[in-house]
Amino acid sequence: MTILLVYDYFPDIPFAEAVPLELLIVAMLVLFMVTVYRNRKHNPDQKTVFWSQVFFLVYVFALMTLLTALGGESQIGISFDKGIFWAALAITIMEISFQWRRMQQEE
Repeated sequence: MTILLVYDYFPDIPFAEAVPLELLIVAMLVLFMVTVYRNRKHNPDQKTVFWSQVFFLVYVFALMTLLTALGGESQIGISFDKGIFWAALAITIMEISFQWRRMQQEE
């Protein structure tokens, strides 16, 4: 995820020419599939899933903030000035809050 965001915000960096975007996408898909397979066998509890979602949300938000502050501009539209980003963020926060309430009710 980090590499794809850096590639999106700074498409002219030397790294972008050295590694094709298609290879990065394939690598990310493979890592995603490995994670899904591992989680199916591991079956993490609800609290672990909750904190993973919170971490990922904060991480992506912080990374986008950093890349924007460094002068990068998203080529595909994943930026703070797009409505779709804020809609996705609102949905994610609502889902996390619903999951938090379910965890509190179970305890």
